[in-house]
Amino acid sequence: MALTGDFLFGEEGWLALRTEALTPLHVSELVTTERDRREFLRGATMLRFFGERAMTGRAPRPQQLVVVDALAAGRQRNACLLPRRSSKSTTLIAIGLGRAESREDYRVGILTLTTGKAGRSRFLKDVVPALERSAVPCKVIKSAGQERVEFPGSGGIVQWLSSIEDLRGEAFDLIILDEAGEADPQKVEDTLAAAMPTLDTRRDAQVVVAGTAGKYRTGNMLWEWLELGRAGRAGIVEYAMPDRVQDEDLSTWEAIEPLVLASHPGIGTLTTAEVIHERYETLPRLVFIAEYGGIFGDEGGTVSLFDALKWARTGVDGDPARVPLPERWSLSFAPHPDQLCVSIMAGWRDDEGRAVGMLLDRITGIDDAAPALLRLARKYKVPIVHDAGSQVAALIVSKLMQKNPRPRVEAYHFVDVKKAASLIVDEVDRENVVHWSRQLELNEAVHKAVKRKAGDRGWLVGRDPKKPDDDVTGVEAWALALLHYDSTKPKRRMKAVVAAA
Repeated sequence: MALTGDFLFGEEGWLALRTEALTPLHVSELVTTERDRREFLRGATMLRFFGERAMTGRAPRPQQLVVVDALAAGRQRNACLLPRRSSKSTTLIAIGLGRAESREDYRVGILTLTTGKAGRSRFLKDVVPALERSAVPCKVIKSAGQERVEFPGSGGIVQWLSSIEDLRGEAFDLIILDEAGEADPQKVEDTLAAAMPTLDTRRDAQVVVAGTAGKYRTGNMLWEWLELGRAGRAGIVEYAMPDRVQDEDLSTWEAIEPLVLASHPGIGTLTTAEVIHERYETLPRLVFIAEYGGIFGDEGGTVSLFDALKWARTGVDGDPARVPLPERWSLSFAPHPDQLCVSIMAGWRDDEGRAVGMLLDRITGIDDAAPALLRLARKYKVPIVHDAGSQVAALIVSKLMQKNPRPRVEAYHFVDVKKAASLIVDEVDRENVVHWSRQLELNEAVHKAVKRKAGDRGWLVGRDPKKPDDDVTGVEAWALALLHYDSTKPKRRMKAVVAAA
């Protein structure tokens, strides 16, 4: 049954439907106003997913209301990342149509950054038929290169642009740049150079960069605007899987299905889990997680692992040298692959479950690493954890094995090292960590750490290939220590047994 009447026009009904939306991975301030609700629903009426002439089974969906209210907050720059089959483009077109009909001389420009032909195809196949059947008073121009919808009553216009050149010298109140995750860096540069000046003379003008995830990040318009949104400098609606997804999470449908259900807002209304399952079986994995999981590839660039602001907020003052180690903690070390240095880390969780990282020692070279580790292992009676795949770590372990008595050593292999990397990234992202701000070497390691590709989607903690001397060993060691702490159970103290008299 189509939604009609006052249900969604009123704030109570609108918010009731919006609260049914999946929680986005990132979302900026949401504002609902009577004008924005009315304009969107008017646009939805034109596209026939609202009102008496709505197509069977079509109705506004909760995630669409999230997008409307994010734009209603009024940020000039906005980024929208939604997976396929979640009504991303339809929502934005409805907003544009509703505003153009309602607001005097309101001008909307829609540019599809794949090809102008793709935008024209959508206009002719999806927009024109709906408008012609909706009985809304407007003028539709279908001539090639002139595609637009005009509203004589308001003087508003929605124009489907064929190329970047159509932006130059114009003035727009709303620019929608669709499929922005696909544009190459040069096209991005040209598009922004053409688009941004068109807003200069229009009060409260907005740009929306929208699309699905692309193959690369550096120089990708959608990725960079999402980064602005994540930093609070732009409006954002981002429906995506967490970026920490590894190969193991993609290996089977049973493994990835929970991630899909938690991040795809269209399942259950616009599509089904069965359809997404079919796409999973048909598409290459990297394509699937981009189109349906919102995860960008990392071709041609490096990807920072940690948010600098979140890291800074979780730092505490004080001297870690004066902080006693807890009764239970884990010890790990990680060397630089060129033997430049070694970091020795302690990892544990506090009473609130936060991951605590303490840099116990940072050694230049590797010669002093074994003696330092041996002292700690003997003093605290803890095993020494390391990456079995590190040849330099193997050299240090060989020296430890020459000691009598030998310390306990635990080697973590590839799967565990990947798991450790995901764990530490997740903890920092949730700001569920504690570290000491004055430990500058650990701070530097966090700021320099990037994703090191391992498999199709797997990754490890790494350094920028262009900066091979970067020291990220503190992060590598802390990740291993935390995984070891989480994977080992505390020893139970034996209760005293009182002998019967």
